Amino acid sequence: MNANLDLLRRRPRDSGDGRAPTGAALGALGTLVIAGALVPLRDHLPNADMALALVVPVLLAAIVGGRLAGAATAVVAALTFDFVFTQPYLSLRIESKDDVATFVVFLIVALVAAEVGIRARRGGAAARELRSELDRLLRVAELSARGADSDDVVMSVRAELIGLFGLDECVYQAERSGPELPRLGNRGALEGAPLVAWGEFLLPTGGVEVPVMGRGRELGRLVLYASEATRASLEKRLVAVAIADELGLTLASGSQPHNLP
Repeated sequence: MNANLDLLRRRPRDSGDGRAPTGAALGALGTLVIAGALVPLRDHLPNADMALALVVPVLLAAIVGGRLAGAATAVVAALTFDFVFTQPYLSLRIESKDDVATFVVFLIVALVAAEVGIRARRGGAAARELRSELDRLLRVAELSARGADSDDVVMSVRAELIGLFGLDECVYQAERSGPELPRLGNRGALEGAPLVAWGEFLLPTGGVEVPVMGRGRELGRLVLYASEATRASLEKRLVAVAIADELGLTLASGSQPHNLP
């Protein structure tokens, strides 16, 4: 139980967290530039049009920097809208009830736009990540198909799994040694340990095994070691199982390597 709580405390950060300052800076700068460009038109266009224009930098900030950058830019854009486009100008006071309603609606729309931007960024990142995962499997399959030495295939498999999950180490054991570990089943499900997730599946620390099967029998296991909570989507887990199966086919048709550290 304590191990699970410790795993949850170390929640992985959003993939945009590292770029949040950059995204927020771009969003704030974009807001000021657009607001300045629209000042000459504020007496000729409805405030709703001004608000719509200020949503654009919010989207940009969210795509570049993630949720924090998008939310921060949404607040900046809302305050800028109030300061520049509602009377009295150059003040945060709002005299018109209609402008108050527009301000509230704009803030809500800006926050929603930030979330849309985040999803758009994640969608593109997910597509690139999936291609990278499939490339890892193809590299192992190609090496095996060329009839490479089994030790070389094992080394390739270890390297691909380390890169797939960002592991500290991956060990192949032809014969079991050490304690029983949770394992990834053939459908990518974790067996022998409680499911721990925070928004998405987290690979537990302490070691997880992936059985290496060939021609209906177990030919060893791959042990995945991560020192901290590691994101492991279902797609990644299925790729890991497929890579282990490819190794199993190689070993079943050739010599069995020794345990490799």
